[in-house]
Amino acid sequence: MPDDLDAQPGGSIGLSRGRTIGILMASASAAVSTLLITIIAARSLVRDGDAGAYASFMVFWALLFGVYGIVTGMQNETTRAVNSHETALAADPSAAPGVSVFKAGLFLSACTALVVSLASPWWGPRLVDDSMPHVVHLVAAGLILYGLYQTFLGAASGLNEWPQFSWLMILDALSRLGLVIAVAVLGAGLVGTEAACVLASLTWILFLLPTRRGRRILGAHADVGWGRFIHNCLLSMLSSSSTAILITAFPTIIKLTSPGEDAGLLAGTITAISLTRSPIMIPLQAFQGVAITAFLNHRGSLMRALAKPLVLIVVLGAVCAMLMFFIGPWVLRVLYDPSIIATGTTFAGLTAAAVPLAIITLTGTATVATSAHAWFSAGWLLAALTSTLLLFLPVTLPERVCIALLLGPLIGASVHVIGLRRAS
Repeated sequence: MPDDLDAQPGGSIGLSRGRTIGILMASASAAVSTLLITIIAARSLVRDGDAGAYASFMVFWALLFGVYGIVTGMQNETTRAVNSHETALAADPSAAPGVSVFKAGLFLSACTALVVSLASPWWGPRLVDDSMPHVVHLVAAGLILYGLYQTFLGAASGLNEWPQFSWLMILDALSRLGLVIAVAVLGAGLVGTEAACVLASLTWILFLLPTRRGRRILGAHADVGWGRFIHNCLLSMLSSSSTAILITAFPTIIKLTSPGEDAGLLAGTITAISLTRSPIMIPLQAFQGVAITAFLNHRGSLMRALAKPLVLIVVLGAVCAMLMFFIGPWVLRVLYDPSIIATGTTFAGLTAAAVPLAIITLTGTATVATSAHAWFSAGWLLAALTSTLLLFLPVTLPERVCIALLLGPLIGASVHVIGLRRAS
């Protein structure tokens, strides 16, 4: 992306070098925070070679950010809707505003939390039987807070408020890390660690209310009314639910499809998934709002605009896979605990599997930019379904996880490309 881009008239969004660095710093803080949280959890929860509590935490972590992934879909649609409204205002200052994105975000987040809570008798005993019922309450509260956090990020990128966007991500990551460190020092155990991960989502409130720019973001409006905005968000959330299955909730699906698996191997595989995809996926997810606005400015040449980042992702994935083959097992042994098991081949395979995941994320972002929501949903749904079914293959746990994460996203990305070609 050119370095000289900045705020453009009419609500069009650009990005200067400094703001790009700010978002990179935010995504780096999220990646480092995630890494340190898993290390601290392993050190504080593994007792006498028993990885059971740590495995339970990693399943909770995947569950929490899996359900968070449902409401993440609101960010992309909010970015598009707010940016379009700003563009309309620049052309016609008397243009009527659409729905308040924060009111809609609160409504959708609360409804999602209610649905997840009502479904807890099914998922609770299968995933967190040792942590019921407090996990249900934590997940429900976290969903509402995180849904508003994602709405804030979407409105900030739609209004070209990139410093606020970056600082909020940094604050969210660092507060979560700080709370986890505090409960580890206090010896609060599994329950305290889980609560710390949820309470960090309160930080957006502290950041939002005291500042003028924060209040401007709070007052952002969409370009459409309640019905259309909710409809678009629901489509995006349906897709983000499928996205969450592959990106954040996949360890939860592994747990559901692998009853009775050895705790050390399960914990090692889940940890390896987190370690191998973070270098690629966290920066990419941080830049999704930026990518949408870039694609909006290249609607006539989307395939060309996609080519360069796709090549970069493949090259980065190949380099990271070679590195993780050698250093992955060492990282588990030294930084975590010897009872947590994953081989170099597993690390390399999972790193390679992060590349198709990044590809489908990028192609999905392009479909959102063209308002091809149906193709976006179809691609992610097919990818999630394919990957889930592949977890039933009669091979070892690491092998079926690598196969599932390689093939599912590639099939979904192909659907996105078809949709993009039709749209253009």
